[in-house]
Amino acid sequence: MSQESSLALEKDLAPARIVGTAFVVVLLGHAVVDALAALVPATLGLLEVRVGMTAQQSAWLLGLGPLCSGLAQPICAVVSDRRNTRLLGVVGVALGALGIGTLGLAADVTSLALIYALGMIGIGMFHPVGATTIGYLRSHNRNTAVSLFFVAGMIGGVSGALLWPRVLSMPQGFRYLPLAILPAAALIVFMQRSFVQLAPAGNSSTHIPVTQAPRADWVMVGLLYIAACLRFCVNMALLYLYVRWVQGMVAAEHAGWSAEQVARFAAPLVGDLNAATLLGMAIGGLAAGFVVRVGRERWPMVWVPIAFAPVIAWLPYAPLKLGYVLALLAGVGFAAMIPVTIALAQRLLPHRANLASSLMMGGAWAVAMLGPRLAEFGVTRCGLSTTFLLTACGLILSGIVSLPLPNRKSRG
Repeated sequence: MSQESSLALEKDLAPARIVGTAFVVVLLGHAVVDALAALVPATLGLLEVRVGMTAQQSAWLLGLGPLCSGLAQPICAVVSDRRNTRLLGVVGVALGALGIGTLGLAADVTSLALIYALGMIGIGMFHPVGATTIGYLRSHNRNTAVSLFFVAGMIGGVSGALLWPRVLSMPQGFRYLPLAILPAAALIVFMQRSFVQLAPAGNSSTHIPVTQAPRADWVMVGLLYIAACLRFCVNMALLYLYVRWVQGMVAAEHAGWSAEQVARFAAPLVGDLNAATLLGMAIGGLAAGFVVRVGRERWPMVWVPIAFAPVIAWLPYAPLKLGYVLALLAGVGFAAMIPVTIALAQRLLPHRANLASSLMMGGAWAVAMLGPRLAEFGVTRCGLSTTFLLTACGLILSGIVSLPLPNRKSRG
């Protein structure tokens, strides 16, 4: 091959290399930020003891994460759409690492909440940019691409759920927490370099007025949003219920233990339940992304949550080992359709892809702050088993809400 032909071939391959590198970097970014986000749910019992939180305060803290992350996402999405930039995604990774990596500095509930809020705002900022960039890089196979993005986050979440309780339950374990900033800092450098080499975030349709989108498409997006809110509320409620369920079993088996001893022993078990749930979310999301065809999303959105809801109601009656299996199946039930929902929303609103992504993730995630609070209220007023049953009913409702969705090909 001549030198000229070699140079021409290298030029032709350069865009593919750039796209491939950016694709991998975004997947790694999602894994890192979701590993950071897993810290508080997986170590809630330890944090309760560390700063002296009540059960009600811990429910509010757990809900603060999705609230801050959820509110940050649509704001970041609107700015990113209007400015045709991905910079806020990079800034989000930096803020997320800074906030979560310094949680050990909190001396009371207020400072813990403020630091956690900062971290979750940053984590929220990354998500719409990451999801839209993935869709842009694989626009010809968006369902699969968004599913891979979703699974990368679940892998990070599983890793965090397994790692954080074991590290932080060690004596002086919180001293190691700032080390989490180091891999995030390296990722930020690679992410910024990759984003600079891509075309601008927007396209020729970015500036189409929102009102020009067909009303039927907005109605569909509204239904998708309601279903997503219900699924995320179920997710957050389960994170709180796991803590109460496992600590109750540990306290019953070790009646003479102090609250701190119970929390330290239960934390890795709760982390394992969270990891099992995240693994189920990854399996379900990946399977749905490959199996569900474009324009045929309605029936899977209806029947998947309804079919898997009974495993949530069964959880409080199961032994812990079986509970891990049920937690995995619960993750499949409430999360399998999340990446399909995101991809469908992007296709319905191609001129506001960041906004569409943020509604299905952050916009719904903000409402999920109600999940832990409702779960705490249910445990206090109705008991643990009944609250698990009510949570299962919430998942069934998310399927019923999807019934009016038409089966048809969508734009994009």
